[in-house]
Amino acid sequence: MRSPKKQKKRPKSWAVLTGLTFQMGVSLYFASLAGKALDARWESGKTMTLSLLILILAVNIYGLIKFLNRYN
Repeated sequence: MRSPKKQKKRPKSWAVLTGLTFQMGVSLYFASLAGKALDARWESGKTMTLSLLILILAVNIYGLIKFLNRYN
């Protein structure tokens, strides 16, 4: 006889969203640090910082949308 499959416990939604928020904040923080370092190295004003922040923000939003579609 087969044993009944156990349902996987899903984590609480607040815990998942807190983790995603933390991940987004950390990635944006490191993008700003990398952008500042590149700006200092190439003397480009704040161009690299802004470019990296916009890129990482777009990647984070895309990942968030994909995750929420799968989670829902």
